[in-house]
Parts: sequence; C-alpha cells; structure tokens
Amino acid sequence: MASLIRASGHTAKGYTEGDHGQWKGKHCFIFIADPQPGLCDMVENEGKGHTWKKEIDLVKKSVVAINKISPAPKFLCIGGDIINALPDESAEIRTRQADDLRNAFSKLKPSIPVFFVSGNHDVGNMPDNDSINWYLQQFGDDYFSFWMHGVLYIVANSQLIYDPSSYEEYAKVQDEWLTKQLQYAKNSSAKHVVLFMHIPIFINQPDEDDFYFNIPKSIRGDLLRKLAEARIEKVFCGHYHRNAGGEWISKEDNTKKVECVVSSAIGAQLGDDVSGVRVVEIREDKITHAYYGVDNIPEKVLEDE
Repeated sequence: MASLIRASGHTAKGYTEGDHGQWKGKHCFIFIADPQPGLCDMVENEGKGHTWKKEIDLVKKSVVAINKISPAPKFLCIGGDIINALPDESAEIRTRQADDLRNAFSKLKPSIPVFFVSGNHDVGNMPDNDSINWYLQQFGDDYFSFWMHGVLYIVANSQLIYDPSSYEEYAKVQDEWLTKQLQYAKNSSAKHVVLFMHIPIFINQPDEDDFYFNIPKSIRGDLLRKLAEARIEKVFCGHYHRNAGGEWISKEDNTKKVECVVSSAIGAQLGDDVSGVRVVEIREDKITHAYYGVDNIPEKVLEDE
C-alpha cells in the first residue's frame, strides 16, 4: 500500500533536508492533475457529478502503469482538485470522493509516496476557516515543503494567491511562510527547486490577460521575479484541464527563467488532450517532462540521451 503523505507543521515527516537533502543521481516523479471525481459525469453526461466510476477507473489504470515504471518514480504529486464537490455541496459526497480517490492511489507501490496539493474544488473558490479545516483533516497541510534526493519541493495553496479576500488573515500567514521558504531555497544546497500549485501562474504567455484559469496580472510579475530569485526553475500546475505552459524570462537578467508547466487532467478533459499523467525526469543539470495518456505511460524512463 502506498504512503499517502499528510504534511504537518508545513513539512513532511521523513522528507526533510536531513532525510533527503543529498543529491543521489538522476530520478523521476509523476505529476497528476485534477482527478476531480464527478466532473466527467457533469461534462460528458450533463449529470450532477454524483457518480465517478470513470475517474476512479482512470486513476486505477494509471496506478497499474506507474507501478511498472523502471526505475520506479521517487514520488507522485496530485496537483489539486483532488475531489470535485465544492465545500458548499454535500459533505457526504465530498467525503466519499476523497475516500475513493485515496483508496485508488493507495494501490501504488509502498516505495512511491503520494503528496497532495490543494485545488479550488478542495478548499473552495472563496476559502474560509471551515473549508481549510476540512482539507487539513482530509489531506494534511495545504502549504508545505519537502525534499527528495537533493531537490527541494514547495507546495502552495494557490487559491489564497489567486484571491485572498475571503480569508485574508490565513492568506497572509501563507504569504509570510512562502517568503521565508523562498529565501531558504535561494540559500540552500538544493540541486533544483520546484513549486507545485494548482492554479497556473499563466497559461501560455506571462503577460496574457486575466481569466479564470490564471493568476492575476497585478501580482503575476512580482511572483515570478520572487520565484526566479529563489532559483525555482519549474512550476507544475493543473486546473486548466488541457496541456499548456510557457516560459518567463527576466528582462533584467535573462539567466533567470521560470517555466510554468500546465498539465491536463487524469480525469475530465476540457480540450483535445486525453486523460493522462506527466513524467518528470530530474537530472543534475536539468529537469525535463512529458505528458502521456493513461494508455501510453512508458515502462522505461531516464534512458541515456
């Protein structure tokens, strides 16, 4: 049975710098966005989202394939919208969706821990004390950091960045924590630094107009500059239910770059992609990634270039 990590105290026990701060060579991890059990019923059947066999079957199929990957991934990250029912919907349905999703991922090899990222369907479009507490009880901390094989990973609650107005005091606490984490990352010995958040900073272009699927322009530029200063190279996101992404390059220093990787969903599609997962390969000098449909997840990764 897989280890489903519940972060506490804004860290993941057993995955600190002391545990995993040393670089141990090339490896990979799996990024899966938007399982969102129930959305397929709404999108494909015009249903109420009260049935989610399709999403669970897709997750189970991907788990079988991921268990065959060699060398085995060091971890799997679920990039938000773990469930579909929003906080103002049935508590019973939300709990069932969470339980069924956890059960499906629990079939991963025990050597592949699972880390959770909060999405807007998990904590609400307007988070409050109740919705955050529900998430903490179900999945652990909504913002935290962890280390794996010499790489530092930071997990942020993007809903608090997108619109902090509904829970300003809590958003401020995360912002203060994130500022400290970025300073820590800048000065750390990490071979790479990676950020996970649900809502993309941008979809295709750093200067694109605001819309539902990206972080507002009013804060986007400053956020990207802060991430670059902290040596963050990649930001892995979901939310869009389509594959997209692009690169921001600092106008002041073109060596400072941040790639926003927008990964389509393991569940319902809103574009022309297929349900799938992203395989991320970590080498000493670079990070590369590729999206694979559930039926085409490779068994061999990290092959010599």
